[in-house]
Amino acid sequence: MRPIREMIVPLGVRDFRRYYFGYAASTFGDALTPLAIAFAVLHLTGSPADLGIVILSTRIPVIALSLLGGALGDRFSRRDVMMVADLMRFLAQGVTAALLLSGTVGLWMIVVLQLVAGMGSALFNPASVGLVVSLAGKERVQEANSLLSMSRSITSILALSVAGALVATVGSGWAILIDAATFLVSAAFLSRLPRAVAGQRVAASTGLLAGIKGGLAEVTRRSWLLMSVVHVALTNLIVIAPFLVLGPYVADEHLGGAPAWSAIGIAYAVGGLAGGFVAARWKPARPVGATLAVFLLMTPLPALLAVPATLWLLMPAAFLAGLELVIYNVLQTSTLQRHIPEHLIARAGSVVTLGSLVAAPLGMGVAGAVAQVFGSGAVLAVSAVLAVLITVTILLVPSVWQLKDGLRLDGRTELTEPAQAET
Repeated sequence: MRPIREMIVPLGVRDFRRYYFGYAASTFGDALTPLAIAFAVLHLTGSPADLGIVILSTRIPVIALSLLGGALGDRFSRRDVMMVADLMRFLAQGVTAALLLSGTVGLWMIVVLQLVAGMGSALFNPASVGLVVSLAGKERVQEANSLLSMSRSITSILALSVAGALVATVGSGWAILIDAATFLVSAAFLSRLPRAVAGQRVAASTGLLAGIKGGLAEVTRRSWLLMSVVHVALTNLIVIAPFLVLGPYVADEHLGGAPAWSAIGIAYAVGGLAGGFVAARWKPARPVGATLAVFLLMTPLPALLAVPATLWLLMPAAFLAGLELVIYNVLQTSTLQRHIPEHLIARAGSVVTLGSLVAAPLGMGVAGAVAQVFGSGAVLAVSAVLAVLITVTILLVPSVWQLKDGLRLDGRTELTEPAQAET
């Protein structure tokens, strides 16, 4: 473990600090919107199926356009791409809020506007992975990612309370309006980054399609990174998606309903906050192997829900799952940022993002149907067992545990990769 004071070193860099404050504002708004949109749709139509359509509309653009977002983030100024994305999301959520507040909204309008907001996210996220490297430097990306993860955990806890109060008192429109405003805040902080960062762009020697192919090739030729993508896709399909669908059902049927699920969610968020502290200080010598091993902390939660265990056992399990999520994400992102050439980071990151998202909707759809036949307990129990088997199997791949991060005497990271063929 490294000293605690090193956790906040990136905040001493003015440009990273500017990005951090804008990011914190934006994530606060992002955490308001899911609850607000959900109740807006339910109040509008009362149909769970309509709610499912709206939720899907927020995810389809991210799945469909992530690779394009990565190519744009490596071709043009990442700061400028992110500002355009923020403005797209500001307009989409601002119009959504105005329609809700005026009482003139229709379901199709919400779907179209959330598609636009999702397009903004597909552009923003890959570019942000590369921008963090430019602002914090490869030597401090793990501390920087940890700080960003902790801010996301804190703002999520605050926003859930604020969103509930706003929806219950003044309506969903005001919560979504606040979200829209936070995108302007984020864009304002991005605009204050210096000209050197604003003007950064990769030489556009190839077209966008060739750029996308190059990003895919970069991932597939590095087997440790390809295995990371496979792991995140399979675990989202088999573990995370069933948990998200069946967890609330188990809580409603056996644990006392919404208060129990809320308590599990709070424990999960607190675990995420703790995970940020751990991820900032822990720099394992074999980061990919450590990332996968940490995932095993997720398995007690679905296993205990399968029983189901008492709430007092489930809350510590939720804490461990939240801890795992942040450590996993920080180590995975930081390893990618350190080992991938900077002009390819956004594209490689977009492939990882696509892998993490594309399987989740399928898993959510299948989990409910299978649970109707075999029961939620059986599905969750099998999910926990498969999580262990998948993780152990991928850990056996040589490149996963051969990849090393070393630390030189001057404190800078020294990278060692297994030999691989160039393409």
